[in-house]
Amino acid sequence: MEIPTTGVVTGTPNGYCGSGNSHGGFDIAAPTGTNVRAAASGKVVQVGYQSRSGNLVDVEHAGGYKSRYFHLSAQSVKTGQTVTKGQVVGKVGSTGNSTGPHLHFQIERYGSVIRDAALNRTMTCGNRVQAGTAMNWGFPGLPRTGGTTPPSNPSVSYPTLRSGSSGAAVKDLQARLKAAGRYSDAIDGKFGPNTLNAVKAFQRSVGLTADGVVGPRTWGALIARDLNGTTLKSGQDSNQVKILQRSLNAFLGSGLTVDGKFGPATQTAVKKYQSSRGLSADGVVGAKTISAMKRGA
Repeated sequence: MEIPTTGVVTGTPNGYCGSGNSHGGFDIAAPTGTNVRAAASGKVVQVGYQSRSGNLVDVEHAGGYKSRYFHLSAQSVKTGQTVTKGQVVGKVGSTGNSTGPHLHFQIERYGSVIRDAALNRTMTCGNRVQAGTAMNWGFPGLPRTGGTTPPSNPSVSYPTLRSGSSGAAVKDLQARLKAAGRYSDAIDGKFGPNTLNAVKAFQRSVGLTADGVVGPRTWGALIARDLNGTTLKSGQDSNQVKILQRSLNAFLGSGLTVDGKFGPATQTAVKKYQSSRGLSADGVVGAKTISAMKRGA
């Protein structure tokens, strides 16, 4: 990914530069009207307004990544539009809960904010940054070209992995283990001893057999840890539904399109999961279903 605008860093995912209070992204102070560019190629999944974030644009990328742009004075794209890296998506502003013109730039993966210290070193407090400069982090799973949205049938992304495996799926696994606090080594796509130990530690933590083999239950539990406990049901459209769809694809190989829309296909897959786990097959993802998924049941 590339830095989306030119300005001075006043906040990072680890806190505001002045107070250090909790924060979810990078704040880049810049004059109102400064161009804000897509950090990577992808698909615009939201153009809207929220009381805290102001005018915002969300872009979804390959590998489960999403970049978010808040407090804009103007939005230059539409929902559903495909954008290329460096394309203008909006203008710096001070809309929403903001004390002055700046861009709040947030990077998420599978719904969780990335707070890796190595990423933060790209943009440290007080530094002036330049739009278009590459961010010094590997972004595992994101093609160098920036990619577009994840494949419509992401079940193929969850193969059985074990010691000696390698490739993009292992990078995905390592990134998820790191997000779960079980892995701190390089995301290199090589399933070696450290990855094996991390897998076993995660399996033990959720009550799975700690055999070090990453099959449907381990994949499903890793993905489901990003579910926030909100009840999900037919007719909803949200990022939480996308996480649910990915979990179902991992658990069942359902081949659901990860579009965030809880339609008939998603409901059928939920019922299939519930029935196979001895749960009431009502198609509503409540506390018991979410708990089972998080345990890798």
